[in-house]
Amino acid sequence: MNLERARDDEATFSAGVLVYHIDGALDGLEAAHFLDLVTADMEAEQPRDIVLVCDDMPYLTSSGLRSIMTIGKKLMAHGGRLVLAGLAGLAEQIVATSGFSTIFPVVADLVEARRTLGGSR
Repeated sequence: MNLERARDDEATFSAGVLVYHIDGALDGLEAAHFLDLVTADMEAEQPRDIVLVCDDMPYLTSSGLRSIMTIGKKLMAHGGRLVLAGLAGLAEQIVATSGFSTIFPVVADLVEARRTLGGSR
């Protein structure tokens, strides 16, 4: 898995939104690394919201779901939101089956993520 902080995409949001592109599976081998990277950015920048762009993430495991839940709970504790964008195929099925789509907004793309987060804040 490769996790890229998408600063160009962040520029289209208002301040306080971090955007990450996930490329590859978010499985047991990668979940802890993913969580560490995002948590470090959260501690340093105190974002209100995070968007995870998942169109290049073929699947995720329970470890990946757990890391997403941890990030989402930290954001929600401070009134923020985690948005999952671009899920498809098996990854989309896993998120839907796990019930995560009832906890976190799942949207088609970054345009819809901006609408979901209310445009500028």
